[in-house]
Amino acid sequence: MNLNIKGYQASDLIKIIVYLLSICYLSYGIADRVQIFEFWLGIAIAFACYFTLINDRHISNRLIFRTSIFIRFLILFSFPILSDDVYRFIWDGQLLHQGINPFGYQPADFIQNPAAWVDIFLFNNMNSPDYYSVYPPVNQLAFYLSAIPGKGNLLASVVILRSFILLFDVGNIILIKKLLNHYQKDERLVFLYALNPLVIIEFTGNLHFEAVMIFFTLLFVWMLLKNRWILAAISLALAICSKLLPIIFIPLLIKKVGLKKTIFIGLITGFVCLLLFLPFIHSEKLLLNFKESLNLYYGKFEFNGSFYQLFRTIGWEIYNYNPIAKTSKLLIALTLAGFIITYIKSKNLLEGIFWLIFIYNIFGAIVHPWYILFLVALSPFVKWRFGIVWSLLICLSYYTYSTRPYQESIVLVIIEYGLLMGFLIYEVWNPSKTQKLKTTL
Repeated sequence: MNLNIKGYQASDLIKIIVYLLSICYLSYGIADRVQIFEFWLGIAIAFACYFTLINDRHISNRLIFRTSIFIRFLILFSFPILSDDVYRFIWDGQLLHQGINPFGYQPADFIQNPAAWVDIFLFNNMNSPDYYSVYPPVNQLAFYLSAIPGKGNLLASVVILRSFILLFDVGNIILIKKLLNHYQKDERLVFLYALNPLVIIEFTGNLHFEAVMIFFTLLFVWMLLKNRWILAAISLALAICSKLLPIIFIPLLIKKVGLKKTIFIGLITGFVCLLLFLPFIHSEKLLLNFKESLNLYYGKFEFNGSFYQLFRTIGWEIYNYNPIAKTSKLLIALTLAGFIITYIKSKNLLEGIFWLIFIYNIFGAIVHPWYILFLVALSPFVKWRFGIVWSLLICLSYYTYSTRPYQESIVLVIIEYGLLMGFLIYEVWNPSKTQKLKTTL
């Protein structure tokens, strides 16, 4: 017997309560990312509830929608546990409040002779004290706002950052819903993104600005559909100025709107980007600093790469050391080849963006969990569901942070990508058997 409470089935409410509690546990209950087994337990429960909720059509859309918004506000006052990027965010904001260009100096430059405003606590906890900032102008605006409470008010700064990202993430839900209606798709597919535990934990919880990039990219697509070319270009520029990655979407427009309009949109996008970067550009050295940090990031760092791990293993066998410089060049070549194929073969804009993001990550040396959440945002518009599955599997990568010093588990990487590729192949070769997955999971 299933009790009815104010029009809702008791069993449905229990599912939602367990879902809410699991997300709250992941946000408030885990003190450190060293607690990997506690994290995996919480994430497993959250995803189990997620898969149940999105596949249960007896639960009203209104109730699920309210749940997806409520949980984001419920973790408003939690502190980021799974990422230490927040310390650099607030540091950059403090620099801006002092009239100092965050692209012009490394944090370590201020420690030898610290001024009164220098927050030693932030410096000691950030992961990039010897690198120039690589965060574009839209991010810097949020950082500036986060530093308003001043030195020593860390939680207040976090709440400001979270409020900024939360608004854009709610905007993502609204835009996905609008686009689904435009394409005459099942509106319920929005919950693939809205309820996804990793989306909530990494965007609202751990303050990653991919949520802002996704918003402006979706807005860009929406404006294109409405033939509002200038607003589309401005939206794309804001996406690029949230994270540089969306610049790779521009060639997709050639098939969508033609070469002339693509050039027109590209020129306006470039002009707006220049305007937004202009306050930070004062010298040639500044551009070199930014380029140096990007080169360091893409040429020296590694985390949870798939093909990268394979090439690194082969490199060790041949050279007896990790040839990351050579491996990076090979991965870039494969990525560019994949991009070109996508530009030629893509059937529509959203599907093209989906595959560009997948190619970028599958050949990347660095694949943090929040990097692949763009695939989750686009999953409602494509027939593939491996992006959803990846959002669960990639949680295995958090194991790296549970070790001191950090040490990746090659076994877990193999499990993650082995299962991912297995599911992808299953989707490609058995489309009829995955039809149910295409409408729900």
